[in-house]
Amino acid sequence: MSSSQQKQTKVNKKKLYKYKKCSECNKKRKFLDESHQLCYICYNIKTILKPKKSGNKVVDDFIRYTQSNRVAMIGKMEFVPYDQFKNIKFIAEGGFSKIYKATWIDGPVNNWYDNEPDGWNISRDNNYTVALKKLNNSKNITSKELNEV
Repeated sequence: MSSSQQKQTKVNKKKLYKYKKCSECNKKRKFLDESHQLCYICYNIKTILKPKKSGNKVVDDFIRYTQSNRVAMIGKMEFVPYDQFKNIKFIAEGGFSKIYKATWIDGPVNNWYDNEPDGWNISRDNNYTVALKKLNNSKNITSKELNEV
């Protein structure tokens, strides 16, 4: 391969991985391709995790923000419906919350992989022990208060 062909190949590869502003997280990141408006991270969150909504815009926005700011898929914050917990036991009460111990039935994501042609498979740590924090007056919670949690 000639020197000019090598330079052309390098230029083409750089063009494939153009960094643009993501329409979801507003960060300048590598895009899937020119037809997508989402970066890799936001695309994976939407298509693989398929996050559940809490019904509270402040909470949902906070979770989406934390998900898009964590590079690894494993360990991402997610909304978990109450019916996903069992063996809930009260532990303590503070000034603005109550603490419980519980078992998360599905558990957190521990691995995910592309299982072509069937799509993505997600592996979870089932029956995972967690601490739950029930916040007093959480219907009117602000993003500042969520950051303190």
